[in-house]
Amino acid sequence: MPKLLMAATTALTLRSFLLPHARRMKTDGWTVDGAASGILEDEACRETFSSCFDVEWVRDPRCASALLRSYRRIRQIVRAGRYDIVHVHTPVAAAVTRFALKGLSPAERPKIVYTAHGFHFYRGAPLKNRLLFYPVEKYLSRFTDLLITINSEDHARARGFAAKRVEYMPGVGIDTARFRDCRAAADRGALGVPEDAYMLLSAGELNANKNHAEVLRALAKADDSGIHYVIAGEGPLREELRNLAERLGIGARLHLAGYRHDMPELYRAADCFVFPSKREGLPVALMEAAASGLPLICSRIRGNTDIAAAYPDCRLYESGDTEVLAGLLRERPKRSEKGACGLPEEIFGIRAATESSARLYKELLDSGSSGSLTESSI
Repeated sequence: MPKLLMAATTALTLRSFLLPHARRMKTDGWTVDGAASGILEDEACRETFSSCFDVEWVRDPRCASALLRSYRRIRQIVRAGRYDIVHVHTPVAAAVTRFALKGLSPAERPKIVYTAHGFHFYRGAPLKNRLLFYPVEKYLSRFTDLLITINSEDHARARGFAAKRVEYMPGVGIDTARFRDCRAAADRGALGVPEDAYMLLSAGELNANKNHAEVLRALAKADDSGIHYVIAGEGPLREELRNLAERLGIGARLHLAGYRHDMPELYRAADCFVFPSKREGLPVALMEAAASGLPLICSRIRGNTDIAAAYPDCRLYESGDTEVLAGLLRERPKRSEKGACGLPEEIFGIRAATESSARLYKELLDSGSSGSLTESSI
């Protein structure tokens, strides 16, 4: 019976994106374990994984003592578990795990899979990102049996690395039917949005990278009092966004909805989805909105452009250009036939993603111990 370990920095990553993949492999008789910070307190992870291991990951590379503890911990887990494959996600867990396992003997060393959910040295990234993260990723690719990228820009970059095999896989998959087939709309009144208003929607953590402030500035420039802006999510910039909206004179038209469990209904209530992020891998929220058939307005960055290429009802603008964004808001895009078919399930659906993962795991087990450099895509 093959054994697989899925490792990520936090249990939230495993719960939000990877549990369907674990369940898929368990149906084939695999033992699938999970390793992450906080995993023992996560009920969904405990119910899904065969065994769970807590690992104290830290995001700050300057915390040498904590990094050393996580290095020793993941090495101990893998040696005791005698896994066939270790699949790592998120930069810190991926880097520490590959460092920890590269020195194991051939008999102890599992096949190592790394899914890059968005390299930090993306096009337009600060120079420090390239100087710090690029050399680390390139070096560690030498100890990676399979490197999976989730957007075309990262895939092109990874082809120059030393991983034994490189694959393009468009994300971890979403349940497209859950969003496409939803007919019930969230109550606009409960959100504070008038029934006759044009409702813009964003979803994501309230942080600088998600860049919601850009939409507020564009909304003020659009000078259309009938447009209301709803943001689903929590984060450190909540009060800052509220204060900015007040200073711009649009405080009454910003609605911070908090973390939501009814996203299909919220998409159904909206008129348009706006996604102004500065950096993404392949954004799940944008895929969900497309699956719901909403018109999209989003920044022209990697990941967003991959979705735009597959979904015709999408309008791109250059990040930072609030004049163009304001013009797009004034147009008030409507749901149309262009978005009626939603997001292609055969590309972005959860079944396509889990079947692709299962195929890759099995091919990896069937391959020789040393492997050969392969560049391919799904």
